[in-house]
Amino acid sequence: MPPSDLKTRQLAGRILTGQLACTLLLGMIFFLVSGKRSGLSALAGGLIGLIANLYMSFAALRPAPNAAFAVGRIYVGQLVKVLLTVGMFYVLSQRKGVVWPSVLVVYIATLMLFWLVPVLSARRQR
Repeated sequence: MPPSDLKTRQLAGRILTGQLACTLLLGMIFFLVSGKRSGLSALAGGLIGLIANLYMSFAALRPAPNAAFAVGRIYVGQLVKVLLTVGMFYVLSQRKGVVWPSVLVVYIATLMLFWLVPVLSARRQR
């Protein structure tokens, strides 16, 4: 495996690990501060972001025979990621007792980590 592939996979691992840690930490905080429903809703929001990104990571990081195939896989992976996200939000919207601010705060936090981890990793490598 070329060194750049290894670095990309390690970065993806750091992003996913950060998203999981963020989801669990914020879920616990919402649980302690606002109760069980809020904590579970926070976990659901974080898992929506994590599961969709996990799928995209596996789809994008599989070996490809050529660059065109890799780009096509990224486009399809992104489409599936969006559909997964919409679908999971739809399923969650059918449940009673969801605390939407908790869901959205943690979902947005997982999205922010998707951008923040690479920036921090790049700074650390300088």
